[in-house]
Order: sequence, then C-alpha cells, then structure tokens
Amino acid sequence: MPIHVVSAISSALLLGSSFAAAQPAPTPAEAAGSAAPSEPAPAPAPGASGAIVPSEPASPAQPGAGAQPGAADAPPQAASPASSAAAPQPHAGATGNVDASATPAAGGEVDVDALAGTALAEELTSEATKISVYGFADFTFSALLSDKKTGGASTGVGPNPTFYVGNLNVYLDSNLGKNFRSLIELRFTYLPDGAITTDPTTFQNTRVSAAYQDYTDFSRPKKVGGVIIERAWLEYAAHPLFNIRLGQWLTPYGIWNVDHGSPVILSNTRPYIIGSEWFPQRQTGIEVHGSHGIGDTQVGYHLTLSNGRGPVDSYMDLDKNKAVGWRLWLQQDTPFGNFAVGTSGYKGRYTDAGQVAALENGSLVTNFPVTASYDELSLAADLKYTWGEFLFQAEYVMHDVGFDDKYRPAGFTPGTWVPDNRAWGAYFQTGYRLPWYGIMPWFGFEYDRFGKSSFLYEGCDIVGGLNIRPTENVVFKLVGVHVWMPYLKEKSYDMDQFVTQVAWSF
Repeated sequence: MPIHVVSAISSALLLGSSFAAAQPAPTPAEAAGSAAPSEPAPAPAPGASGAIVPSEPASPAQPGAGAQPGAADAPPQAASPASSAAAPQPHAGATGNVDASATPAAGGEVDVDALAGTALAEELTSEATKISVYGFADFTFSALLSDKKTGGASTGVGPNPTFYVGNLNVYLDSNLGKNFRSLIELRFTYLPDGAITTDPTTFQNTRVSAAYQDYTDFSRPKKVGGVIIERAWLEYAAHPLFNIRLGQWLTPYGIWNVDHGSPVILSNTRPYIIGSEWFPQRQTGIEVHGSHGIGDTQVGYHLTLSNGRGPVDSYMDLDKNKAVGWRLWLQQDTPFGNFAVGTSGYKGRYTDAGQVAALENGSLVTNFPVTASYDELSLAADLKYTWGEFLFQAEYVMHDVGFDDKYRPAGFTPGTWVPDNRAWGAYFQTGYRLPWYGIMPWFGFEYDRFGKSSFLYEGCDIVGGLNIRPTENVVFKLVGVHVWMPYLKEKSYDMDQFVTQVAWSF
C-alpha cells in the first residue's frame, strides 16, 4: 500500500474517531492496613496530564512517600459506589513503562498515595468488603511498509494493512477488610480462533476454527474467544516492610512487566527483551514485598517463590525444584528530577513431563517421565529518570539456559545438539510532553543478542513517533518501526512498519 494511502487512513482514524472517556474512579488500596507502596515511582511532573490508573492499585503509602507517575497497567477506573477514594489511584511503586506525564496524581505499582492516610487506615481495617471494576482497551491499525514476504510474519498480524482490537482487560479489585485485598485481571481475546498451529513432525500449518453451533439460534455457527488470566491473588498487608501475596502475580521486574496497560505506555508494543519473556511474565506461588521511605529517598524489595516454568506451571509443578526471584529498587527525588533504579533476578528450572499409568506390584500408579529439562538464570537492571515533562528510561536483561544432557534437544542440523545459551539485550526510550494537546514526541533504540542456540544472531530496531493524550483517559499513538539484522548484508530482511493506535481506560 502506498505510504500516502497509509497516511490518509491514519489521519482519518485520528481525526474521525470519537471515544467517550469514562470518568476516573478511585482505586482501592492494594493492600489493607498501613502497608507502604510496593515500589513508588517518581512524582508526577508539574502540569502533567493523565489520570491513567495503575496496573495494580497499591498499598497505602507511608507519610511522605512519593507518588508514582504514570502508574500503569491498569487504567483509570470507572466510578463505583464501592470505591474508597475520591480520585484515581495509581498502583504503588511500579517503575512503570509509562511516560512521566501520563500519570495519575498519585500512586504507583501497587499504590494509592492519593488516599488520605487516616481515612484509608479506617477503611482497610474495617470488616466491609468493597469492589472496584475497571479496565483498558485498545484499537490498532498496522501497515507493513517493507517486503511482505520477509517481514509479514514478524509483524504478528500479517503482511496486509489490518485493523484489530488488541487488548480488552478488566480488573476486579477488592478490599476484603482487616488488611486483606484481592486483585484479579482478565484479558478477553479472540484467540484461539484463526490461530495457526504447526505440526512438529510434518511442519504443516493448520488454522484453528473456534466456530460452534449456537443452540439458541437454530445452530448457526458462532465464533468464540478465550480468556487469559493475567493475575489472581490475595494479599495480606502485615506491615509496610512485609506484605505477602498468594496466587498468580506478574513477575516484579524492570519497568514494563507489571505496568503493561496500553493507555500508559509510549509505544504500541513492548521491547523484544520484555516480550520474549526472558523473565517469566507471570508466576504462581508466593510473593513478599515491602518498602521504606527516608526523606526524599525510598527503597524496597520483592522476594518470590513459585512453581518455576513449564507447560502447565500455572497449576502444576512437574519437578521438585521451586523457582526463586528477587527485586531491589531505589527512588530518589532531587532538585534535578526523580531517579528510580532497580535490579532483578530469577533462577529456576523448566520441566516438561508426560503422564503414564501402569500396574506396579498389583497397584495402579501414575508416573511422570521427564521429556524436557533445563536450568535458567535471568538478571536485569533498569533506570528511569523524569524531570518535569521529560522522560528517559532504559533496561538491560540477560538470560542463561543450561540443559541437562539427558534431555538436551537435537539441533537444526542432523547429528547436532542445542548448546547452552546466553541471550541479552537492552533498550532505551526518551521523550518530552509538550504543553499543546498532550503531545509527546519520542524515540527509542534496542539491541538484542540472541545467542548460539538461535538461527538469528542479533537484531536492532529504531522506533519512535507521537504519543497524544487529548484527555486523561484517551491516548492516540503514531508509531514508526525499523528493524534490521546487523550481521546480514542482505537488506531485504529489514522490516519497516507503521502503526496507529487509540487506547483508552474505563
């Protein structure tokens, strides 16, 4: 499609679309009691716009704790009689993949700084159960500008200009009284309908159909979608330095993973090092976190224990090894802006196993023979700096894989084996929010080294565009992407893509 046609379409989308923004509503405290935010973020810049709510409303902040700018993966919440606050609450302490000006006036990764301390304490220690329902969604137009044959698959939506709804996430946030709180996040998706599956032996592709006869409508076929459980946990806030969370939670690492809501991120997609899940995106187990503020400085931690990774790790551990993880972060307010730095780690074992029933000594027993196994170590570091309407953020992630020789898989070439591998990558993004119509020009760069076990050696991309916030709850994005492989002299494998998106919270 000619570039001028793509531009015309994007302009029509931006100028002709009208979305009603729901009024932001209070977000209940992430943890009951007097718990401090798990990881506050820099305070909102003067004049910053946007009341996008955090992915995870946070535990009440300590007196003097800094509010988190642009808290994130959850949007501002619609007003609800059950809400306890008078304003949207960002979740406390997430380092957030958000731009500084897209922040609510409080809160952070698990944060509700905006709530008044005394009133909040009384509410969290009451026996009353309160629930807030809120969420976010996005609509995207994507067009491939480079060769359709080499780049079509890597866009995720194919070679042709395409419209799609990407995310529709709903949060159920409950204050259960006496320092207990629950958060459930569900993503509704059209999958698996239309998805392509590949037979590992024949490499033949088959498209999945999720159309079924509707017994209420003369058996006419209706397509059905699926639901992804992003997280479902119960938390007890014993002390600002000790909050314990049980269930399925997003792995607390870096800037992007916990704060993943499309209304609060600059681009339309995550960097490769985050989307490739060199850290698990989510885990099932126990998470302990806390924070402490001293003047303009706040420090905090997360410790995790989970099933580790496997094909069914959300509800079954196929080995006896539990995965462990950690995160340490520090945030400092200075006359020259707010600095937030963090470091994270994860160590576990991936295991897959079959299930075989057999008779042993006259008894029916079930065995789980291991079919795949490897150890993995992930390390990461992140930096976020905000000064007024200026934003700079960067992350580095490293991922080591070591195979058990008994289960080492075969390589691409007959007679070879997949080697142990180290992959690593880094990115940065920077931008400045202008005083007109909430416009932020921004750009970023990423470099990834995939390691010996990948047929791709390294990759780079340059990305940038405009992030426009006409109202607190609606964001328009114009994004251009150029991807290339530095080790390949043949430029026909380069990919150029244009994306425009509108994301909104409700």
